[in-house]
Amino acid sequence: MLTKFLNNYGYMILGGAMIIGFSAFKGAEAYAGKKLDPVMVYFHGDPTDDDQVKDPSEWTTTSNSQSCDVNYNEQACAIEVDESDLNSNNELDGTRIQLGATSTPEGYIPSRTGGTSPTPFKPINKQLL
Repeated sequence: MLTKFLNNYGYMILGGAMIIGFSAFKGAEAYAGKKLDPVMVYFHGDPTDDDQVKDPSEWTTTSNSQSCDVNYNEQACAIEVDESDLNSNNELDGTRIQLGATSTPEGYIPSRTGGTSPTPFKPINKQLL
């Protein structure tokens, strides 16, 4: 009897569970009032100039066409941020995330020095080839 029930209604139950599951994620975004996906901002300056690494206008959502790799910390490349950490020009908002520059033998990598954003700081740097 259970087998017959599952054969007849199993797909409907599975479909209903999927709809409820997907709706839960949509509801979380609505509750937060923003998208929950992170946004990548890329560095467009000179990674051997600490002032440029600190400058939020050098960090935009436009790709820098470089290979960023989380395993290397030699030069600035990208930072994963929240969409609310950007200004209207799709640049990093310096009041939300204030940047410093940490020296490496090959240049500078970004560090966080302050700001009002609760976003965890997630830089993705690159290796000098």
